[in-house]
Amino acid sequence: MSLYSYSPEDVTILLLGFIPVEGYIDGTFISINKDIPPFTSGMTADGVQSRVHRISSSYTMRLVISNVSPTNDVLTKLWQIDEITKMGKFPILVKDQLGTSLFFSATSWIESPPSLYYSNRITEREWVIKCAEATINIGGNDDASGLINDLFNTVSSATPQIANNLF
Repeated sequence: MSLYSYSPEDVTILLLGFIPVEGYIDGTFISINKDIPPFTSGMTADGVQSRVHRISSSYTMRLVISNVSPTNDVLTKLWQIDEITKMGKFPILVKDQLGTSLFFSATSWIESPPSLYYSNRITEREWVIKCAEATINIGGNDDASGLINDLFNTVSSATPQIANNLF
């Protein structure tokens, strides 16, 4: 019998490669979705199935943190820098330390800051972050991955983009 472990405290999110995200909310605190599916399919009137392949390494990340998190200050500064200079892009890394799931984007930016509101309780702030030049490995939690495995997963996830640039 196998025993798998998951702990939200062991999900690491790094902004700029070294600033950890703090103040996750209870529940779903991060979601990452591919913007354009790699394949779309269709069927002709006479029953011929076909598909169209589109290369895209862009994702939309929704990061939900508490309103008291100091990460709000960091994300606000990145958003303001981008608004003023158009140079507020940053790398982002998401890693499950107890498993093999990994997400990395070399070029990310704040697409939408959260709404600002006040309440008589701790509330949440949802940041929408666009991620380009991204790689992803959706893994399990039967064993924590090491550095070599993480590098392999990152390179193998980026292979379609690398091949597209070569040919």
